[in-house]
Amino acid sequence: MFIDGLTEPEKQKLAVYLRERDHTPFMVIKHAYAAVQCQRRGVDIHPIDFKYLMLLDEAITELHDKYRIGSALIYDEPRTHAGQGRA
Repeated sequence: MFIDGLTEPEKQKLAVYLRERDHTPFMVIKHAYAAVQCQRRGVDIHPIDFKYLMLLDEAITELHDKYRIGSALIYDEPRTHAGQGRA
């Protein structure tokens, strides 16, 4: 899959989650990938691609508490800034 930041078991769990909701994992990821490519290029994102990008983001957040970083399908756990910058 074109998703970074998830382990293989997390990807498998995501695929099951999407199938249980009557989505084809490959198509969700394909449309989400198209959306981030448009975002990266600075062109309009097709509404269908955007819909699947939001679906993917919400599913990964719900299942693994990870969030997308920037304009790519890269996910990571949230970072806190508390206590940083102190000597």
